[in-house]
Amino acid sequence: MKRPYFSVIIPALNEEKFLPHLLASLSVQTKKNFEVIVVDGHSKDKTVMVARTYASKLPRLTVLVSEKSSLPLQRNMGARKARGEWYVFADADSVLLPYFIDRIEQYILTHTPKLFTPWASPDSENPKDAQFTLFANVYIESTAIFKRPLAPGPLTIVHQSAFDAVGGYDEAHKFHEDVDFGLRLFQKGIRLEILPETLYVWSLRRFRSQGTLKVLNQYILGVLPVFFNRSFKHMPGYVMGGQLYSKRKKLNRSVLRVYEKKLKALLRELFV
Repeated sequence: MKRPYFSVIIPALNEEKFLPHLLASLSVQTKKNFEVIVVDGHSKDKTVMVARTYASKLPRLTVLVSEKSSLPLQRNMGARKARGEWYVFADADSVLLPYFIDRIEQYILTHTPKLFTPWASPDSENPKDAQFTLFANVYIESTAIFKRPLAPGPLTIVHQSAFDAVGGYDEAHKFHEDVDFGLRLFQKGIRLEILPETLYVWSLRRFRSQGTLKVLNQYILGVLPVFFNRSFKHMPGYVMGGQLYSKRKKLNRSVLRVYEKKLKALLRELFV
């Protein structure tokens, strides 16, 4: 079989409900020059079984099981198994648009990047979700414009040579493994580039389940070190895994309104 151009590497933990959406989106890609590697973090649900049911729809599908759950460990495991020239690290709760592979290949051919990511769209039609996703896209753009290190966790596309040059992800990181990865690439002269097209759906399930204010506080704390070329290894209260999203918590609307006012004031200060 011809060597795939892309290796789509998906770390997963208790994702039997969300992973099928991502795998289904991969099965209908307009270009097929990719393989899919699911790396399970020893899930307690049916994630592995569900992933393997896509073997007929995704002929180049490999399912690995790690002895423990760890994002950087699982991503590195996938990379060691990968045969593609390019690694696409995607979160298990994302969904790729049907022309995702086609468009990132065209971008590579015309821009010759080493590290890049496209724009995201939210996983709902809620205006607040759209506003927050826009803000996240602007933030990622700003790190590229101001030449700050970043390799966005939800979706990172990196050339094999760049990945190998920094030894992959640091497995000591339980948080900010993506920021640390981007920082080490940055030190090698490899900076994040942006493909200015919306090519994947970003899941905002964490915000709905744990509360927008709590998650935003974690994200804001996580963002600050980026502008000082640093990263955190731990974030109190930040837990990974699809098991967190079996039930939705009711959001405190009054707290959200206060935060929204503060966010709008900040945006006016930054862009006016």
